[in-house]
Amino acid sequence: MSNLPRIKVCGLTRPEDAQQALAAGADAFGFVAASHSPRCVSSSVAAKVCAKLPDTVRRVGVFVDSSSEEVARFCEEASLNTVQLCGSESPEHWSGFVRPIWRRIAVDESGLQELSLWADTAEAFVLDNPSGAGGTGLQVDFDLAARLATHAPCILAGGLNPGNVQEAINLVQPVGVDASSGLESEPGIKNHELLVSYIRKASDSFQGLTS
Repeated sequence: MSNLPRIKVCGLTRPEDAQQALAAGADAFGFVAASHSPRCVSSSVAAKVCAKLPDTVRRVGVFVDSSSEEVARFCEEASLNTVQLCGSESPEHWSGFVRPIWRRIAVDESGLQELSLWADTAEAFVLDNPSGAGGTGLQVDFDLAARLATHAPCILAGGLNPGNVQEAINLVQPVGVDASSGLESEPGIKNHELLVSYIRKASDSFQGLTS
């Protein structure tokens, strides 16, 4: 699995939200397995949401400092095909892992060093606000994110929503974007109007970059 998605919707907890995202054109779907998150789901819930998703899309498990054994078991139970690591994991513990790894890195002065450390292990990098492990709803420094995105395949996260996703794509030029809290009515519950608008605007902007 090598083709990176352009539009990810994260923090999914309900099949109807995933189906709406799929119909609108999303090609990556994120499931949070970190217990501290209000969007945390069990492997059985993730499996239920994934049941009607096609094999061609990325089904991404989001983990914070779980062991590789725990991650592998969750992914197997939930039929996930990609792993996003957002904690203090070390790359030497994940070399050769059975599923592609995306590494979340903070968009700050440590970002380039972290990117270099994971360059041989991660398929891609998720650029996020340095204030937490993800889901904070806070934007990143677009100028710094743009510089990081020139070094490796980067998926831009951090407070994205229909109102800022086009500016973010144009300024950072990532390979993809990732939104969660900016598409919600409440934590874990997607607002379908925001969801569809985000996906359509992101799709239009990516088409503009390649035309």
